[in-house]
Amino acid sequence: MRTTVMRISERALYENARMIRGSVPENVKMMCVVKADAYGHGSAFAARAMLRAGADAFAVAIVEEAVELRAAGFDQMILILGGGGESSLREAVAADASQAVYESWMLDVLQDEAARRGVRARAHLKVDTGMSRIGARGDAALDALINHWRACCPDVEMEGIFTHFCVADTDPEFTKLQNTRFQDALLRVHSAGFRPIAHAAATSAMAMPECRYDMFRAGIGLYGSSAPGLDVKPAQTLSACPVRVQRIRAGESVGYGRTFIAPRDSVIMTVPIGYGDGYPRILSNRASALVCGRRARIAGRVCMDMLMLDVTDIPGAGPDSEVVLMGEQGGERITPDELAEWAETIPYEIMLGFSPRVRREYVPMERDE
Repeated sequence: MRTTVMRISERALYENARMIRGSVPENVKMMCVVKADAYGHGSAFAARAMLRAGADAFAVAIVEEAVELRAAGFDQMILILGGGGESSLREAVAADASQAVYESWMLDVLQDEAARRGVRARAHLKVDTGMSRIGARGDAALDALINHWRACCPDVEMEGIFTHFCVADTDPEFTKLQNTRFQDALLRVHSAGFRPIAHAAATSAMAMPECRYDMFRAGIGLYGSSAPGLDVKPAQTLSACPVRVQRIRAGESVGYGRTFIAPRDSVIMTVPIGYGDGYPRILSNRASALVCGRRARIAGRVCMDMLMLDVTDIPGAGPDSEVVLMGEQGGERITPDELAEWAETIPYEIMLGFSPRVRREYVPMERDE
């Protein structure tokens, strides 16, 4: 078995969720976002840790993710944040999942499926306040949807109403504008006689009291990144053992394209992970890994299945050394945020970008106590 492994800490997920839960008043519910396999952390594994820490509800992106959580035994509210075609809307009703809606035809499908099954469907009205992605946009479209809901869809409960802020971490003025638009939408919904759960804030806006409403959606902060004012910790540790350690002479090259030329006699360590595993090729000659608790720079281009490290200045580095590519070792840490900066991307993409070739090991709290 290849030594390359992603270890995922239940304790880190639990502690992050508990910290986030404690930062917001108890009367505001916490919805935990576990879409995309919980950002690469394992949806059911992560959801159990978050439930233990006080989660009230969960959010996913597609109906298949809701079905997976139901099959794992979760009976809490599950909101499908994304849009969907007719078949996925009908599956949402079958899974007793709440569906984001923003067009009348979506309500008609939910109503038809609810009536056919003799159940009540649940939906959250999505309002586009400036993201320009999905959602009812503008007063006329919103009023038409509300009127259609009230007149034609008696078996579809308006369980919630929500929006999504696009620059809460960088542009307070535009976020304020979005929030004002959402408040206007909420007034229109209330005037029509609906009383849904309102939610707008994700991780980057949860510290803003005016944006919390009845519930907030915790996302990236649960996984150890971008939680303002909170000392959250990454839950993933990516490691491997070397497959070769060799000495090369000054002037010799390493890897495709000969992009690394040894400036001196050097020790090069080959590690079994590459872009075929989701380790970004752009990290060639940029990123570092941890060996014996010290940083070792990538030497040359990241290959499909391997990468090379310059361990010349690390005493004791050898064939039995553990290499930590993301995580902590000996008091040093390489975070998804740091890898994202090197890769010119965001930590979300780093966390969930590793392929199934990377073996997952889910570490329960009892094992790390």
